[in-house]
Amino acid sequence: TNESKTNQSIQLVSRRFEIQTIGSANKDVVQGPGVTGRQPTLKPGESFEYTSTAPLSVRPMQDKTNVVARMSGEYNFVQLAGDGTTPLSSTPLKAELGAFHFILPE
Repeated sequence: TNESKTNQSIQLVSRRFEIQTIGSANKDVVQGPGVTGRQPTLKPGESFEYTSTAPLSVRPMQDKTNVVARMSGEYNFVQLAGDGTTPLSSTPLKAELGAFHFILPE
């Protein structure tokens, strides 16, 4: 869920995530405009929730861990002028997504 905590409207313009599969030296990078084909505009206090998937090349190591991958990344937003459509700056505001784990159920 993304929520506007500013006193101005914001628009989600892009995202970048890094997915590290456990047991692999490679990181998959998922990046591009918006999320799930949308670039939502959020007024102060509004939120936007979405569901997305990402393919994982998983080699379960359940004898060692149920964690199959970890992910971190960022969302990029622009603040909008009072008309709700004109960006105030071409430099996006970054909202970091803390690392979390993909865990296989037991």
